[in-house]
Amino acid sequence: MEYTALAQRHAAAIIAIALFAGPALAAVAWAFAARGRRASGAAVAVTAGIVSATGAAVFIAIATRIAHGTAFSSADQRMVDALRDGTPAFAARGFAALTHLGDPWFLTLLSALMCAWLLLTRRFGLAVYFAAVTSAGGLLNQALKSMMRRDRPTGATVPLPESFAFPSGHTFGSIVCYGMCAYVLLRLAPTRRDPLIVALACFIVLTIGVSRVVMGVHFPGDVVGGFASGGAWLAACIGAAEFVRRRSRTL
Repeated sequence: MEYTALAQRHAAAIIAIALFAGPALAAVAWAFAARGRRASGAAVAVTAGIVSATGAAVFIAIATRIAHGTAFSSADQRMVDALRDGTPAFAARGFAALTHLGDPWFLTLLSALMCAWLLLTRRFGLAVYFAAVTSAGGLLNQALKSMMRRDRPTGATVPLPESFAFPSGHTFGSIVCYGMCAYVLLRLAPTRRDPLIVALACFIVLTIGVSRVVMGVHFPGDVVGGFASGGAWLAACIGAAEFVRRRSRTL
């Protein structure tokens, strides 16, 4: 059976597994990593560097395939069609609503609220850093889009955005914004529910990414590229913040 036919027939199951297995694995990984909270700044920086380099490598691999041929784009289009057509109508409507959690205006509002809260709690350095990471991340995503200039898929269920497709801005922005929000909460309010915070952030980001494919406004490669590039940026920024914090007790 061709993989696209398999994806279309079992689209709901594939999406459900991705949305629930991903957050569960993230929560377990966090619980394991939390044992190393006393690790040195250098160890944290090395770990973050490995994660960031992995994300960058995945992004480059996808970008290279996009730039050097049409076969990858054709496979991406077939997968978009399969997942869009195989997703139940009620689920598609839900994704169409939840995708707005990754809209630029919503992420900007969320970032502003988080920065305001940090300022009110006199975490001035962290507030400035949060704003810098999310703002620079948005500029980086736009630069990558302009560099790749990939067109959108055909057959979308909603009007297509005017921006280029790769990497997905919703996916990139959401992983950076929600990832930073989770980082701040884990930093300032550590509790036994920390794995739940990690799982919830992961679930929101995955839902936004899946919604972009189900709605037909992004290829799967765009979303994976958004996860990879946004995750690389997030890991690098969190790693730098933790390195500085553990060395000098700032931020």
